[in-house]
Amino acid sequence: MALDRAEQALAAIRESGGRITSDRRAIIEALAASTEHLTVEQLAERVWTRHPDVNLATIYRTVELVEHLGIGFHVHMGHGPSRWHLADEVHQHLVCSVCGAVTDIPDETLDPLREQIVSTTGFVVDAHHFSLTGTCAACSRVA
Repeated sequence: MALDRAEQALAAIRESGGRITSDRRAIIEALAASTEHLTVEQLAERVWTRHPDVNLATIYRTVELVEHLGIGFHVHMGHGPSRWHLADEVHQHLVCSVCGAVTDIPDETLDPLREQIVSTTGFVVDAHHFSLTGTCAACSRVA
């Protein structure tokens, strides 16, 4: 599955006119293999285990390209660095403030709230880059 995601991402880069270098391939494969949302530093650590010569600036440029192409996103999960992930579709993130668990929810879950905000304020929300914090089901049972 991760290899398919990586190949799809690489194909999208190729179709946009981008080159597929060995560094880019290593970065995309590490991103696709992760089941987590990674900081650039975490991504770099994973890339460097097999490809220690990949430059950190190349990693930053690659994740920015992935986001520009709409095949990956960064999200702010509370205080701290942005976290990156490949995504087949736009989704939102729920982050437990107790255990840190991240739950992905379909983007359309927030549609009623978006519509209410637009109708009352005229403001159009772009929710791609933030997460909603609270307490997950497991932690709320413990508390």
